[in-house]
Amino acid sequence: MSPRHDSDSRVSEVEERVKNEIEQLVKDIWRVGDSTKPQVPFGQLFDDDDVQQHYEGLAATLKAAKKRGIVTYKSPILLKGAHDKVMVNLVDQSPLGSKEGDSDTA
Repeated sequence: MSPRHDSDSRVSEVEERVKNEIEQLVKDIWRVGDSTKPQVPFGQLFDDDDVQQHYEGLAATLKAAKKRGIVTYKSPILLKGAHDKVMVNLVDQSPLGSKEGDSDTA
C-alpha cells in the first residue's frame, strides 16, 4: 500500500468520524436543550452525562460544526466555566426527523 493511499484512507476515516460526531451533536442539542427550540447553553450540554461519555473533545466538535454552518455561538472559543451561558444554536431549526429529504427515495 502506498503512503498516499494510506494517507487518503486516514483522511476519509477522520472525515467520517467528524460527520458522525456532528450528527450526534445535533441530536444531543435537541435532547439536552429546550425541546421547542434547537439551542442549549454550552455548560448544560457539557455537563450532560451522555455528552461527556461520547465526545473526546466537545469544544472541538462544536468548532467543526460551526465551520460547517451546522451551529452558531457567539464566542471564538468555548471553555467550561467561563462560557457556560453561551448559547449553542442549531442553524436548521426543523425538529429531528421532520425533514422532507430524510427518506432516501431515488
